[in-house]
Amino acid sequence: MTSSSQRLAAAVGCASALVLVTALALAFTDRGDYPPSSYPHARVVAETGGDDGWKTIEYRGVRVDVPWRWRRVDMTGCEFSYERWAPPGTTPCRYDGGVGFFGSATFDPAYGPGVRRSERTGSPAWGGWTDGNARLVVDAGDEDREVVATILGSVTPGSADPGGSR
Repeated sequence: MTSSSQRLAAAVGCASALVLVTALALAFTDRGDYPPSSYPHARVVAETGGDDGWKTIEYRGVRVDVPWRWRRVDMTGCEFSYERWAPPGTTPCRYDGGVGFFGSATFDPAYGPGVRRSERTGSPAWGGWTDGNARLVVDAGDEDREVVATILGSVTPGSADPGGSR
């Protein structure tokens, strides 16, 4: 390979990497559709309690039931940060289950909505997603298919205006 061919290959490689990093950053960036200071995290709006119970959380106008023992995962310091709830002890920066909220404009799933068996090594056995409202997608994963089905089946689109859902 000549030196000009090597420079061209290096430039193409750098440009490809830049496009990939930009696309990933955009996919996981809050677009400012909601004022972050007024609606920073999901909040618990109902609980049935007990270890086998469920609680309802609300995030930006979308309500979702999650197992009672699940907690908000602090994603501070992770490469990609998003609203996530999962079982206690979950590793924050590695997806190993739970429920996450993603901007629908940039959500690019490998499959359609609903529950399906995961084919990825290191992922929970079951996963799926559904629309939350016009701006959010709810994604869930767990070792128990019924947990994922219950979570996705509980998604209630609220107001697209979070001020109207408080």
